[in-house]
Amino acid sequence: MPVQQSSESSLVEAIMSGFIRKNEDANSEYEPVLIANHDGRTMELALKDELSRSQDFDMSVAFVSQGALLNLKQYFLDFADNNNHDSGRIITSTFNYFNSPRAFQELLKLQRETGIQVQVWQPGQDDNETTAAYPYHPKGYVFHHAQNEESVYSTYIGSSNLTVNALKTNREWNLKVATTDSSGLAEQLTGEIESQISESKPLTDAWLKLYEEDFEKYAPPKQPRRRQSEEPQTIQPNAMQVEALMNLAQLRKQGESRAIIISATGTGKTYLSAFDVRQAKPKRMLYIAQQEQILSKAKDSFHKVLGCSSEEFGLFSGTSKESDRKYVFATVQTMSRPEVLAQFGGTDFDYILIDEVHHAAADSYKRIIDHFNPDFMLGMTATPERTDGANIFELFGNNVAYEIRLQKALEENMLCPFHYYGVHEYIQDAPDERIAGKDVKAGAMTDQERNELSRWLEELADPNRVRYIIDKIQIYSEAGIPVQGLVFCSRTEEAERLSNLFNQQMNQQAERPYRTKAITGKNSQTERDEAVEQLENGELDYIFTVDLFNEGVDIPHINQIVMLRQTKSSIIFTQQLGRGLRKASGKDCVVVIDFIGNYANNYLIPIALYGNTGDRDVARKNLQRETIGISSISFDKISRERVLASLDTADLSNMKLLSRQYQQMRYELGRIPMLMDFARRDASLVFTMASKNDDYLSFVRSREKSLSRGKNATISYLEQLEPTSDAQNGVLKMLTSTQLRGLRPHELLVLAALCGVDWRQIDPNCSGEALSVFHSIASRHTITIAGLQMLLAALFPDADRSDLQCRSAFATLDYSYFIAANNKRFGRTPLIRLGDDGAYRLTDDFRAMLGQTTFSMFFKDTVKAGLFNAIALARSARKHHISQNHGFLHGEKYSVFDVMRLCGWAAEQVPQNVGGYKLDAETDSLPIFIKYEASQYGDRFLNPGEIEWFSKNNRSLKSNEFQWLLNGTERSAQWQDHHFVPIFIRRKAEEQEKSYYFVGNAIALDDVRESTNRGEDGSESKVVISTLRLNKPVDPELYRHLTGKSAM
Repeated sequence: MPVQQSSESSLVEAIMSGFIRKNEDANSEYEPVLIANHDGRTMELALKDELSRSQDFDMSVAFVSQGALLNLKQYFLDFADNNNHDSGRIITSTFNYFNSPRAFQELLKLQRETGIQVQVWQPGQDDNETTAAYPYHPKGYVFHHAQNEESVYSTYIGSSNLTVNALKTNREWNLKVATTDSSGLAEQLTGEIESQISESKPLTDAWLKLYEEDFEKYAPPKQPRRRQSEEPQTIQPNAMQVEALMNLAQLRKQGESRAIIISATGTGKTYLSAFDVRQAKPKRMLYIAQQEQILSKAKDSFHKVLGCSSEEFGLFSGTSKESDRKYVFATVQTMSRPEVLAQFGGTDFDYILIDEVHHAAADSYKRIIDHFNPDFMLGMTATPERTDGANIFELFGNNVAYEIRLQKALEENMLCPFHYYGVHEYIQDAPDERIAGKDVKAGAMTDQERNELSRWLEELADPNRVRYIIDKIQIYSEAGIPVQGLVFCSRTEEAERLSNLFNQQMNQQAERPYRTKAITGKNSQTERDEAVEQLENGELDYIFTVDLFNEGVDIPHINQIVMLRQTKSSIIFTQQLGRGLRKASGKDCVVVIDFIGNYANNYLIPIALYGNTGDRDVARKNLQRETIGISSISFDKISRERVLASLDTADLSNMKLLSRQYQQMRYELGRIPMLMDFARRDASLVFTMASKNDDYLSFVRSREKSLSRGKNATISYLEQLEPTSDAQNGVLKMLTSTQLRGLRPHELLVLAALCGVDWRQIDPNCSGEALSVFHSIASRHTITIAGLQMLLAALFPDADRSDLQCRSAFATLDYSYFIAANNKRFGRTPLIRLGDDGAYRLTDDFRAMLGQTTFSMFFKDTVKAGLFNAIALARSARKHHISQNHGFLHGEKYSVFDVMRLCGWAAEQVPQNVGGYKLDAETDSLPIFIKYEASQYGDRFLNPGEIEWFSKNNRSLKSNEFQWLLNGTERSAQWQDHHFVPIFIRRKAEEQEKSYYFVGNAIALDDVRESTNRGEDGSESKVVISTLRLNKPVDPELYRHLTGKSAM
């Protein structure tokens, strides 16, 4: 049998599927596809995929934006590296002067860095003619793929120009078609592209200079952006601020006197506080912050919002003593002095605001908070998390009036978009952890540590490293825009040396030497303020620092952040990133260049960028998103490998990390946090946290005991939890083990309907029609297979509603499915029973269990969290066009126990009896489990669509499983109707884990043959070797993750 179809036959099959009759087995790479920037399919993702795989391309687009080029920059660079810097062409135009000089500057820069040829379409013109008379409006992208001896073109024609919105957010129509290079369409495309090339001019410095002059004369004026600062009469709150103000007003109405706002840097916390002062109308107000610069800007913002006389505002600091004004803005250093506080009565201010309130546990802040007794006190912070265990929420009555984190703020377009580039560090070896950080003070060092530090500093300030950093900065910087940047270093000495070395190098864009300063803890406040002002005014290119500018400084015009230190904390990463995210006039984006060394903590980078702190696999998948709102995230090849390698070894289920997460949520809520609280904040934590102690109630008990001891001991909530029986604990273990991840919603739906769960608490956006179906069935207090199928159709329309799956779900809940050991572990208490009327209902024993408050609360919470996860899985699958395959989702992880249950087996098996695979004749299923490069067999991918598979030892073609597998292979289409062969693979690096990735199911067996397998002891056994052909190729990123090899 042939091992692999040719490209041409696959192409024919795909074209037939796309234009004549849909065929699920057709190769999706060649199938015609409509890309509308909807449901997870965007032109940006398509272009990135094509650039990573193609050998050549032509892009013919009327309009190009600088932002789109920055989004795709790393892919253009990688394309050039893969193809010797001599492939690729972009043709664009000057039509209507849409393309700005900056866009052409970026194209010119790209041409120099990559060898990609850029042409400007100007047919038959003299140099003096204007271009508006020659409309040019194509939007086409053609990619050339050489596959073996055959060549295939992937062509996209439609409505998307090479602009950010057209590639990502606008609703567009772009049709992708595949052709061979000998097709009629390929011939027409080649002819048209060559015609455009011949009628266009190469992009050069000389051409660009003339265009800049024309653009100045003829470009239509752009509509000015509406900005808050351009509305001098009455500044109005944005949507986020309106919601927060309503919450604050409601809290005061309820008699609360304190609250806290959690709002990402740059989202308008200061204006929000001014709006609340405007609506609260206090007699006197006190605003507390750390830096005088922040206070001065806050005073200006309040003046704009409140609109009263400047005489009513006063600054109270080391340099100003205007403490008698109506609105006083004071530094914490000044106000916290006992002799200063003694000058004020406890009720002198009826409204107090505290900025950067995560410092409120410090003695200086506590003195202020304890001294005053205002009618209302508001705390504000972007990062409330603390590593010392202190509870700042308690100081503010656990009243979180509003919360918007970095990711949400970016998605809501509240911040300046950024382009993040992860670039590999010049220095290969990571130093000793203590030396690389600031943990060792010079006086406490041994001679060996002092020598190590000296060597490390020499490497950090090596002229070759400096040249490398500058080269990378120049590659990734925005063309045509003077840089105003912050550079974060690992040590003070590094910041000072690098600043000096930079000042000896040329800034090529500015055609002069760099102008930089190192500002650290050594510098006075005056020196810091002067440097910040110089950076804001464009008199400096960069300020080099360590952690002085993490917070408490406002430099809106920063357009570049350079990170030259390893990420040791996702909080600090977010703070440093946030320095550049404040919107400012004339600022379109901020470029972030992160130099990534070979550090164990690199896994914190995707966690800081995307959130999701509880699951390595979620963090790995997040790296593929490469976008938050309209911001872009990309890594060069080496830095990506470093981050992924760090994720492989990261232990995100470490009890210390989980305890910190639990403590933070507990402090914020002022009560025991439930799984649904975590699900709404960070769903990746739910299963990790609950499974740590086998069930969430056990985890909570252990954490409450721990929190009642130690330096920051707090009142324990343990006494609120009633004792639970072994049977109750067993039920919670069963629910956590089999249901919490939401891999199959069937059992959870049965329990939700029979146990009176409020569906709106799980999915507030559920349609009225679906909700009425749920209420109708729940009101009966019994459920049948048909009733479960109705629920699935209404709430999980993509789920497998077969009788087999439904019977399996009921068998799980009546415990008839489990092996004896699990039946005992799960409490030996069936949750449901089958009545004489053919309907299932709760058992009396389980109903009695639900009568206990603690058990009922944690049981229902686990059911709700499981359904929350199931809904998230279903929505993600729909978004990424992943169809359920007998209940399994491509790329998801499953344990052997999960697989047996989801295959619908009548009875669970001991995993040792399953081994590498097991045939279940009743369900016509044979799941295969492969420990990749970690077993005694030679199982391996031949390519992303085929696996060479070894049977168990002592097998032949006459063995039962092969009699079953080979039955009907001559009728391959019908074979799939009676043979379900799902394949699950675990990486060698994940040997300690219990789960496997689902990579698809076999649709055919090729090259089946008997052979021998040599064991480690030299003995030989008979085996059967075959090639399993998958229903579709494995996703390229998952293939790389499993094999360590490229899928290309």
